[in-house]
Amino acid sequence: MLITMLLRADLNLISYKRHYEYVYLFQQADGVRKQAYKSLNKDEKSVEEDVAVVKQWLKTQHHLPEVMSDPAIRNFLLMNKFSVESTKQKIDMYYTMRTLLPDLYGNPTCSQIKDFMDDMFVCFHPVPMQGLYKVFLYKAKRPNILSLRKLAVVVNSIAEVRLMKDCMYRDIMILDMENITVNDIAKITPPLIAEIFTIYAKVFSLRLEAIYLLNAPSFVLQLMAMLKSVLKPKIFNRIEVHQDTEVLTQIFTSDDLPKDYGGNGPSLQELNDLVMLMFEDHQERFDQLDKLKIDENLRVEKLNREEILGVRGDFKKLEVD
Repeated sequence: MLITMLLRADLNLISYKRHYEYVYLFQQADGVRKQAYKSLNKDEKSVEEDVAVVKQWLKTQHHLPEVMSDPAIRNFLLMNKFSVESTKQKIDMYYTMRTLLPDLYGNPTCSQIKDFMDDMFVCFHPVPMQGLYKVFLYKAKRPNILSLRKLAVVVNSIAEVRLMKDCMYRDIMILDMENITVNDIAKITPPLIAEIFTIYAKVFSLRLEAIYLLNAPSFVLQLMAMLKSVLKPKIFNRIEVHQDTEVLTQIFTSDDLPKDYGGNGPSLQELNDLVMLMFEDHQERFDQLDKLKIDENLRVEKLNREEILGVRGDFKKLEVD
């Protein structure tokens, strides 16, 4: 009995330490939230009133599989600049897209995604740039392993945890293309890019502050052409292509710049490991999401799939605010 109690205590301590380690990724979420609320002329009281309105609405949407948590509702309100009606639409799409585009969602604790994370850094920095911008860093560890679908699964899984733990306001994306090959680019198609950005536009409404392509090879022009065919100019013009990584010194301070690029900040491997810990700590939620299904028979206004995704082959230009 005593041995069992000691083992249980040790396991609880290990669990606590692991939880504490990945929570480091969200250490500045409250500060970002306060700045974001201030920029949108909101305070805690008015935000909670909006949360209550959305939550009451959710209880009347019998086709949806659950009533969303308060932290997630707050993030959806923030992503939609506190438009309650837009928030309702995006929350509906949050559940609907899992049915419409199942290949871009999945359980990040499964062996396929774990193997992918062993081959590629998919992580984000704990320190928001300029106090507001969440910086995501992507880099293949070796050539010919890029899978945009698996990358989307990981990114969507990160977003799932962020809904509960973070403040989702503005993002910066950085892709280090050092190990990207022509074969990797050949696997990317305009329809696939369109599907991924459809989730950004119709679910998360995230305002992409900038997209940086670093160590860009000559064949990056093929990727840029595909992006231009899908994205509206407002977003496409936020993409910066660089032949090296020098621009990172403008984004990060020397204390925050990842060790991989000559700074004193956490390495990409350390950040990647924290993301994996984060996924493991939310295993129960991801297992639950595997089972959550919308009941289209109970939807009052029937779903128009073609209106949401567009007719196959018709790449509508997608806007992300």
